[in-house]
Amino acid sequence: MFELFEMILSSPIGAFLFASMQDALYAVIVASDCDDCGFNDLGKLLFGGVLAAIIAGVVTSVLLRRMREKTPGSSGLVSIRSTSPDKSTRQNREL
Repeated sequence: MFELFEMILSSPIGAFLFASMQDALYAVIVASDCDDCGFNDLGKLLFGGVLAAIIAGVVTSVLLRRMREKTPGSSGLVSIRSTSPDKSTRQNREL
C-alpha cells in the first residue's frame, strides 16, 4: 500500500495534487486562525456545519431530480408485467 502511495506521489499529477492539497490546507489554517475563537464557539461552528450540510444535500437532491426529469426516456420505473396478458396463460393459471 505504501509503495502505491509513493508511486502516486512521485508522478507529476500526484505531486501536483498533493501540493495543491497542501496549499489548500495552509489556506484553511490561515483563514481559521483567530484570537477571539475558542471552545465557546465550537457549538456555533458545529450547528453551522450541520445546517450547511443539510442545505447542500437538499440542493444536490433537487438538482439531480431536475436533471433526471429533463432526460427523455428515463422513467425510472420498470415494470416486468405485460400490459395485456395472454388468455391462454390466464386459463392455464386457473387450472
